[in-house]
Amino acid sequence: MKFLRVLVDDIMDVFFPGSCPVCSSPPKMDEGYYACLECLDEVAWVGGSTCKYCGIPMHSVEYQGLVCSNCRKHSYSFNRGKCMFILDDVGKGVIHAIKYQGARDVLNDMPHWLDRCAGYRDFLKGAHLVPVPLHRRRESKRGFNQSLWIAHAIKKDLGSVVEVGDFMKRTRNTPTQTRLEKKERKKNVKNAFALKPGVCLDSIYKIVLIDDVFTTGATLDACTKAWNEAGIFNVEVATLGHG
Repeated sequence: MKFLRVLVDDIMDVFFPGSCPVCSSPPKMDEGYYACLECLDEVAWVGGSTCKYCGIPMHSVEYQGLVCSNCRKHSYSFNRGKCMFILDDVGKGVIHAIKYQGARDVLNDMPHWLDRCAGYRDFLKGAHLVPVPLHRRRESKRGFNQSLWIAHAIKKDLGSVVEVGDFMKRTRNTPTQTRLEKKERKKNVKNAFALKPGVCLDSIYKIVLIDDVFTTGATLDACTKAWNEAGIFNVEVATLGHG
């Protein structure tokens, strides 16, 4: 069996090089994992006490509900937030593989990610997972919306306790946030989102906006305001990375 495993690894090295989103080495046969198991252990997973809004760890704090120094500078419209990992070099590698290389299979590891993030599953239960939309032109050029991929990967793990709703649209093709300063980001996405025509949900529904990263929270806040305008105020946010 060990010989067979080594042989399969060698074959995959030839035909599928550079697959691990963290180390860029050829994929190995760690059962049930897409990335190298050792590499996943190097990701800066978030657990324990976290900031109420962005989900960043709050070290040495024994209770929830506090707000980090960065989030205290903002007035968010959403109620709470969660993230899975910190965007150090390892975390950035995971996001880059999904967002810029279109490696959707990376998200096959979602059950293992959720296992490493205490409270993340409970945070999402009972929610409509709503991916942050791309403008139709950008999505057409890229070929996918990574936030929609993330929402479906979560749904696959949690099953019937969540639903995925592609309820939103981007009304303006705004410049990418990654090239803007913090003060410019909020202005850039102001009034850039709306609910799709025909979307009608009762105000009791829990909406969790899904995105790949939380940086300043400007995009997620702008999306939340679109829901608030429709009379939905039970809105929370969940991302993969923070940074």
